[in-house]
Amino acid sequence: MLTRRRIAGFTLVETLVALALMLIGLAGAGLALGRSIQHERESGNRRAALRLAASLADELRALDRDAFATLGPDAPVFADWSDAVVAALPDGASARVDRDGATPAGYLIRIEWPVAGVGMQRLILPVTT
Repeated sequence: MLTRRRIAGFTLVETLVALALMLIGLAGAGLALGRSIQHERESGNRRAALRLAASLADELRALDRDAFATLGPDAPVFADWSDAVVAALPDGASARVDRDGATPAGYLIRIEWPVAGVGMQRLILPVTT
């Protein structure tokens, strides 16, 4: 009489379930990694925008206040700074400086850049000289 002996091991169904669970876990890890990279990129853009705005603010404060009376919105310092902002941030970034008519001069530094899936990120820095 032949008897059937049970062989220890995994069945095909158990293997497929384990493989499916592993693939779900890997997909979740991939999504988390992608989101982490996106947040790091956005953080880098915010740091760059803040660094550029602070640099211009320091330069504006260092200038003689009397010289500001002749410094118009199309001054080379603003054009050079705006070009640096556009070069440092993603495509579609813009930068401008608005001046109020008060004495001492007050400026509003505005930087905008696109963020994937969110729209536009804005940095507004008021500066009084």
